[in-house]
Amino acid sequence: MGRAGYGELVTHTISDPASDPAGDPSEREFGQAGIALSTYRFPTGWFIVAFGSDLAAGAVKRAHYFGEELVIFRTESGQVHVMDAYCQHLGANLGVGGTVEGDNIVCPWHGWRWRGDGTNALIPYSKIGCKNNVRIRTYPTVEWYGFILAWHERHGRAPYWQPPVLPELETNEYYPLHPHTQMLNRVKVHPQMIIENAADPYHVQYVHKAANPATTASFEVSGYHLHATVNAHFGGGRASTWLTPNGPVDAKIIYDNYSLGLGVVRFPSELVATVQVTGQTPVDEDYTDYFYTQASVREPGDTGDVPTGRAAKFLALQQEVIKQDFFTWENMKYLEKPNLAPEEAHDYAALRRWAHRFYPGTEASPSDFGYTAAGEPDPAAAKA
Repeated sequence: MGRAGYGELVTHTISDPASDPAGDPSEREFGQAGIALSTYRFPTGWFIVAFGSDLAAGAVKRAHYFGEELVIFRTESGQVHVMDAYCQHLGANLGVGGTVEGDNIVCPWHGWRWRGDGTNALIPYSKIGCKNNVRIRTYPTVEWYGFILAWHERHGRAPYWQPPVLPELETNEYYPLHPHTQMLNRVKVHPQMIIENAADPYHVQYVHKAANPATTASFEVSGYHLHATVNAHFGGGRASTWLTPNGPVDAKIIYDNYSLGLGVVRFPSELVATVQVTGQTPVDEDYTDYFYTQASVREPGDTGDVPTGRAAKFLALQQEVIKQDFFTWENMKYLEKPNLAPEEAHDYAALRRWAHRFYPGTEASPSDFGYTAAGEPDPAAAKA
């Protein structure tokens, strides 16, 4: 011991890995300059902009995403469209007082009608009928398992990949994904910070109060897809809990992220087989809308739509667990060169390098990921 009540003073020489830059995992994986966060906040990809149930036929919804004022509307025939909100006549906001007539959205100011592809359909008081040389910017839109998705790409290029099929939701073996576990939270965080959870199993023991540490089993990035598996221990050494009635369970949790906008997390049948769907959609320079819902396998013999038993309890637990991350996200600072332990440095760096492909520059470039030199979707990227 050193002075009374104090431990030994610990020092490092240049040959120690703890002080030698060549042996430091952050130095090795991030390089001298680190990996900067893109100055352009709005990445390329499919993003959730609404729950499908929010929009009945003929409804109009105001929205603000990607730093832009948007309008979402469903035609009388049921087709959903997303476009810039401002009428190209005099700039009225179509999301405020706009209405739907047939397949068109109608401006509340002068009645100009606009088609879902952004073209002008009618000027009701003009002898010219419509103007063919004006157009409102639109966003490719699909409905996907009860979500409305919009494709965002800085230069307006077409999607180079499509949202994934979720096999669990293609059968009746799971409870419906909506509406019993739907959540939407506006969080002061960059969407990429949410995705970085996939490279960080070590926070589980501290933020989520797990009794045992979780560890990464695999971590891969390819094309627009990130796939990771995490080994986690449930039951905390107790003989029986409501979640682990037969004793502690070692479970593999699977993370799949598609670009930076869509996330899918799967819990195995050793617990309660569950698929979680998340969407992290940038609102503006500061905030992200975090969409969340989940579905669990049905309890034996249950044919209803409302989760019951262990399934209901597990879904409620996970809703609370995800909120535990918010305080960190809202109060953190992005470090271009974080100081990481050997166990975490590689995956963090791989994720950040992968994320950079979704931030094109101020001008479209032949080297932009996902597109050919002509600006068309790259078939090779679609298969990644």
